[in-house]
Amino acid sequence: MVTSPLCTRCGENDETLFHCLRDCRFSKVVWEKIGFFNHNFFSTNAVHIWLHDGASSSCSTLFLSGLWWIWRQRNLMCLGNETLPLPQLCSNIDSLKVSINTAYNSTPSAPTLDRFIRWNNNNFQCIILNVDGSCSGDPIRTGYGGVIRNNTGGFISAFSGDINHSQDILFAELSALYHDITLAIGLNYDEVACYSNSLLTVNLVKEELNQFHVYAVLIQNIKDLLNPRNYSLHHSLREGNQCADCLAKLGASNNEAFTIHNSPPETFSLFYKRMK
Repeated sequence: MVTSPLCTRCGENDETLFHCLRDCRFSKVVWEKIGFFNHNFFSTNAVHIWLHDGASSSCSTLFLSGLWWIWRQRNLMCLGNETLPLPQLCSNIDSLKVSINTAYNSTPSAPTLDRFIRWNNNNFQCIILNVDGSCSGDPIRTGYGGVIRNNTGGFISAFSGDINHSQDILFAELSALYHDITLAIGLNYDEVACYSNSLLTVNLVKEELNQFHVYAVLIQNIKDLLNPRNYSLHHSLREGNQCADCLAKLGASNNEAFTIHNSPPETFSLFYKRMK
């Protein structure tokens, strides 16, 4: 709220919407510089007509870009005591116009090529872990799951679990990784390749730990499990992680905190046969 209705830029007239965006001498010079100098442009007294005509004209993108930057210029001057030189302001308007036109101009896209995704994408000759988290539904149910297979795809073990105290997908992804590595260690495997389709999870574990991260303790626990062992962590595309995804959804649909499956669950047998 201000004590005076006068325009804080020019101090010559009340700062109505028209004055602010069009008629103030600071705004008017911008419009004229970018090509809006027709008498009719400044003579219309109905705001909605002026906006409609400008937004539906052949120069609509330039008009809308001008509106945006004139409004920004006004705020910079009134709130930040900062003035943009006229050439820079006009350059900013033109750049915004180009960006909008580029975004909305559809161009023929190149034909897409099929990509064939494997569950063991790097062809490791060791034990393979696939993990995933799930957070979906109404009400939201959160779960995690994973599967352990040999390098030819033969099923060894799997697990799933429900998380009833969190609706954070990142926590579910990290929990899945932690439990799968723990299970593999319990089975005394010396060399393991772990796959997760959560790139964020993979990066958080591989990169230097941020001690202020909300899941810093869990991330450090995973690091402590991986570091002294010949266990590696890799990113997988979702299409190569469907069995783990199915187990995570299975975990979210049950009320068991942790369940080990000694044989392939019926709910993902179709995926398992396909991925072998």
